[in-house]
Amino acid sequence: MPAAMTRAHAAVFAALLAAVLLPGPVARAQAPEGGASAALGRSLYTSYCARCHGVNMVSNGASFDLRSFPKDQRERFERSVTQGLRAMPAWGTTFQPDELASLWLFVSAAASPP
Repeated sequence: MPAAMTRAHAAVFAALLAAVLLPGPVARAQAPEGGASAALGRSLYTSYCARCHGVNMVSNGASFDLRSFPKDQRERFERSVTQGLRAMPAWGTTFQPDELASLWLFVSAAASPP
């Protein structure tokens, strides 16, 4: 990554790259808010969440299976990410609001209906 590239530039680049490379509706899903996108969410998930929650949200059973997260509980998701829950660390202000929204878009796209 060039020295002049900021975190915001890197996030936009990752989202664009993911949108081009990812198959299916996840890559095309867009949020009505700010710069949030499921493609950016996938990129963030891969960087921050996959270590514990598994590649493509397929957990080894040691952590919560995000595919079963209820789609109607966005506030619970955001609270769990920012404040932590049980073994999950609190990510606090690691994610900007549009990044947190992007994570939710990605997770909720794969989650079961409520």
